[in-house]
This record gives sequence, structure tokens and C-alpha cells, in this order.
Amino acid sequence: MGTENSQITEKEALVIYARMLHTLDSSEFESFLAEDFSYSSQKVLTDINSKNEFIDYIRPKLEAIKKSNSPVYAELGICQAYGHTDCLIMSQGDKSNLLGVAFASVDQGKISGLSLCIVPTPDSAERSGIYPGLQSN
Repeated sequence: MGTENSQITEKEALVIYARMLHTLDSSEFESFLAEDFSYSSQKVLTDINSKNEFIDYIRPKLEAIKKSNSPVYAELGICQAYGHTDCLIMSQGDKSNLLGVAFASVDQGKISGLSLCIVPTPDSAERSGIYPGLQSN
């Protein structure tokens, strides 16, 4: 006890992130974040470099998604890039409106990083049809 013995995989980290996007509740994802968590997007110039900074960023973003009529979809997929294999294929409004792919990094049982990418393109990823946490309509 007291030692970090629970290890999550990159795929499990992506499942937790997808559930957050589908339920619009960040509490589970936040509990898995490393203190030095980093978040980057190829569409945004400035990276986020701490757990607290990410929480301050994601909570209002989830609220905005909740208020919009444009849900985010995160589908498990396979895309070999940047040393990763598992990814999330991101879309918004409609599952066919592909916007990018997300890769997760894990270190010492915590989610240490998340990268949103437009290169490689989301249509180059192998789709699974699995949307963790998404309620069927």
C-alpha cells in the first residue's frame, strides 16, 4: 500500500478521455492526470503544461460543448504516429465531420500527456465504431 502499482495503458487513457468528452464530466479524467500533465494541439500555439492549468481550461470548454448543439465524438482507433498506435478519432456535430486524432501518453500510472493532431489526418486512422461513454440515442 502507498505505492503506485496501478498502471493504465495509453488505450485506457484514451477511453477515459473519450468518456469525459461524451459525458461532459471531467472528474474521472482529472483523477488520472499527472501533476506535470501536458496538453498540446496542432491547432493552438500555446501548450498547457500542468494538471491545474488543464483543469482550468477543460471545465469551461465542456460547459460550452454542453450549451452548444454540437456534440463532440471520440472514437477509438488505430493510427501509427509519433510513437503511438492507439488514438481517438475526433469529430464534432456529426460522426462523419472528422477534425483530428488524439494521442495519450502515460507515465507511472498517470496520464502525462494528450496531443490533438491534424497530421496525420483523421481519415487515415483505422476506425473501430467504439465511442466510450457515449449514450445511444
